[in-house]
Amino acid sequence: MTTKERAKSLSLLLIALIALAFVPINVKAQNPNEIVIGIVTDRTGALSYYGDMSINGFILGLMYALEIPSFETVTPNLEWKLNWQGKTIHIIAATNVPAGQQIPDPATATKAAEDLIQNKGAEILVGCSDSPSAIALTQIAQKYKVVFLVVPAADHEITKTYLNRYVFQISSTTWHDAIAGGTFATTLGKTVAFLAPSNSWGRSTVDAWSTIIQQKGGSVVAAIYAPVTTTDFTPYIQSLLASKAEVFIPVWSGATALTLYQQINASGVYQKMKVTSGIPDLATLNLLKMGLYLPNYKGMMKYAWNLPQNNPVNDWLVSKYVELYKKKALPTMGSVLLAFPLPDLFVGEGFVAGHALGLALKKTGGSTDSEKLINALEGLTFTSVKGDIKIRKEDHRTVQDMYIAQIVWDTTSLAKYYTEQDLPDLYKPLLKIGMFAPQYIDTIKSVTPPVEVNLYPPQQQPTQPTQPAQPQQPAQDFTLYIVLAIIVLVIVLATVLLLRRKPKK
Repeated sequence: MTTKERAKSLSLLLIALIALAFVPINVKAQNPNEIVIGIVTDRTGALSYYGDMSINGFILGLMYALEIPSFETVTPNLEWKLNWQGKTIHIIAATNVPAGQQIPDPATATKAAEDLIQNKGAEILVGCSDSPSAIALTQIAQKYKVVFLVVPAADHEITKTYLNRYVFQISSTTWHDAIAGGTFATTLGKTVAFLAPSNSWGRSTVDAWSTIIQQKGGSVVAAIYAPVTTTDFTPYIQSLLASKAEVFIPVWSGATALTLYQQINASGVYQKMKVTSGIPDLATLNLLKMGLYLPNYKGMMKYAWNLPQNNPVNDWLVSKYVELYKKKALPTMGSVLLAFPLPDLFVGEGFVAGHALGLALKKTGGSTDSEKLINALEGLTFTSVKGDIKIRKEDHRTVQDMYIAQIVWDTTSLAKYYTEQDLPDLYKPLLKIGMFAPQYIDTIKSVTPPVEVNLYPPQQQPTQPTQPAQPQQPAQDFTLYIVLAIIVLVIVLATVLLLRRKPKK
């Protein structure tokens, strides 16, 4: 090869490397007949049951929307396949809980999401049970340009401070909870006190509820925060009682919620204040006996099998769920805790997400191109298990129904669906003696959260969305560009040396 030929080859390589530097990071599955969906949620740990509910609802919602009769479990609790119009929908779940621990971790969630995208070909992300993990994944969605459906994480900051055009918060947010629950709280009294975990979800919940309570003529006399790992609530309860509030709103979930309610009950709070908040899941009410510590409890609830009224979509979900449960064939029968026999709290939220994605895939003809999916999801309206749903274009939040219910002792509902032989041993006592369950009081129709960030401000054209400010973003990684610059420099120097080299005589 002559010197000029070598120089030409090096120049072509240089052009290719420069072009590579401008290719966006966006890893996609190579099989055109496969749609890969990655779910990042708790597969172990204290919130694993939340992950189970979300996965069961999501897959059943996808089946309903796309009229898919069945699914294949590839790996129990982690991997499933569905067939739709000649394509395989491959769903892969990964945990965001570090090995040997109980609490989800945003860094673990980030690694799990990147592994799903880079190594398993995930084209769409779904998750998480906790808001900090979901916040971390908003940045992954933007980095890799993949659509991220948030469910059931509720922190409204996800679609405020951390919103980008790839993020859709399908689950009800802390604003939905506040509009339904805060409005109800002001019917019980006008002075209110909160006790909440000192994390993003706890603080955003208190902020949202406080806004609604003040709008309804109430006042917040105490907002008390405690570490999420607290087990002795005595000093916080003492501060609560000292506030002399008429209404107490506990904002708590997870492993220590039972301890909190036990200590509230023992401290005489129910005798001095009205207590209301979100009603927890059925497993917590019954298996942990939390219902014993919630006397005559009324409050807001996101979903339970019996709360949607005259809703054919919910009728389908309950029927399909029971059918699969009897066969021990739900998508997940429980990674840690056995699935409850009836659709529970986050099954409904997960179903709405699966339903929405299925309708979007119909609109795109099965394409998972992010721009096409965004266009299909923005402004999407449909009737699902939580009534009429609208995914707003401007901020990717949903309009959806919420519920007010009362916890009662229910001795008949399980018997409508199951015999003793149908149920696992864990739940047979509930059939015989009864269970704590929500009793429907009211539907808060079409709960509409405020628009806090607009992706499409009026002065901008719809095709050129403005990105909201995103504080706490990690520093941009320039490693790729530095490496390419070094390679380019080496090639340029080599080319110059070759061109200047005199041929031997």
